[in-house]
Amino acid sequence: REAGTRQTLSYVGELIGDGWSILIFPEGERSTTGDVKAFRGGIGMIGSRLEVPIVPVRIRGLDQVLPPTARMARPGPVRISFGAPMRVNGDDYAALAHDVEQRVRAL
Repeated sequence: REAGTRQTLSYVGELIGDGWSILIFPEGERSTTGDVKAFRGGIGMIGSRLEVPIVPVRIRGLDQVLPPTARMARPGPVRISFGAPMRVNGDDYAALAHDVEQRVRAL
């Protein structure tokens, strides 16, 4: 597991270094109701260890256009809200992820 984590951090770091913006769905799975699920610690680890800002983003309506059981998106309205960039630091990745989750929920 540690080797996979190192590879992921290295790859994400390379992409960011090359100017890419990375979109991460920190819940690990799509919601059937559109509610925000608990965030996993990976977002906290990436933000802290790579020292990159995290932009909270909330997508409303995704459960309708791309339900968890669907393979393809279908037409429909979605609303995307962006929060102010935030920085996280420390090694309690679950707590850092919770901080990001709270910012997303507030959007």
